[in-house]
Amino acid sequence: MRSIRWTVGTGLLPTALIGGTVAVTLAWRSRLPESLPNSGGVGDRPVVATIGVDTLAGVLLGAALAVWAVGLLVFASTRRHSGAGRHWLRLGAQVAVNAFAAAAATALLMLFAAALDAPTAADVRLSWSYLVAVTVLPMVAAVLFGLLAYLLAGTAPPASAGGGPAVPAPAAVAGPGAPERAAEAGPVLAAGADERLVWWEIRPLRLMLWTIGALALTGVLMAAVLVPLVGVTGWAGAAPTVTALAMLPFTSYRLTIDGEAVRVAVGPLRRRVPISAIAAAEPDHLALEDWLLRSIVRGANAPDVPLLPGPALALRLTDGSRRLVTCRDVPTAVAMVNTLRARRA
Repeated sequence: MRSIRWTVGTGLLPTALIGGTVAVTLAWRSRLPESLPNSGGVGDRPVVATIGVDTLAGVLLGAALAVWAVGLLVFASTRRHSGAGRHWLRLGAQVAVNAFAAAAATALLMLFAAALDAPTAADVRLSWSYLVAVTVLPMVAAVLFGLLAYLLAGTAPPASAGGGPAVPAPAAVAGPGAPERAAEAGPVLAAGADERLVWWEIRPLRLMLWTIGALALTGVLMAAVLVPLVGVTGWAGAAPTVTALAMLPFTSYRLTIDGEAVRVAVGPLRRRVPISAIAAAEPDHLALEDWLLRSIVRGANAPDVPLLPGPALALRLTDGSRRLVTCRDVPTAVAMVNTLRARRA
């Protein structure tokens, strides 16, 4: 099953993107002029210089093929690796290939669509709003196909026993500098009433990191290709890189549990559940498809956001509602919340 996912994500999906763009370009070729504006031609500005339709198609599609070839090389070179390392290398290549191919295909087809049935380059007129769309929509396509490539990769394989150094799990802390407690805890922690319990957890969001990397690479490559060809307006191709910089604050997930509240945050998205409002805590698991449905339907206004798929700490509130909180060591977190809640009862 995993090999099928890699075949679809690294082979069939880029083939569909690049091959579909080639097919549409060939079907439109008879309706396109010999050249397109590469300086001017936006709003009421006259066309100053032009670029050949075949040249533009060759550059953008050639760049997509080159990125794909690099991705296949990375994929093949990871055969010497094993486990999670190989998974993340292949995932990064797969996301980058599909994001760049989607951006290049969208930009090319939108430029061609604006020139359909125009006799010459001078007759091709772009509105400023269409120019903005040509800048933004390739970025959106890159994000969507990058996300699809990420989902096709699936989860990393579990680490084999003895295959690497053990990573210590987050633990409850009794006061500053106190030793970590064992992860295997019961329904409550064996802590004295005068002990201060604090839990914190910070983890990188790999999906966001790979998306940012794909966007940054897409913007740099598009600007490097378009600026020499179309002049100053080619810097619009750097928009994905600017977007990647704006997404940097969303690259980590933070969870804090103390005597006052359970707090979760991803960048500016923050949620707080007071301990006094919690009736009980229990373990749960949020499937990937359920997480996607929550995110699409409810968005950032959902009380569970920010939330990631996988093991979750379920909080049953005194008003009858239920909240989910992403957590690595759910059993210990459950015991800690129940202990803190019992103290306030």
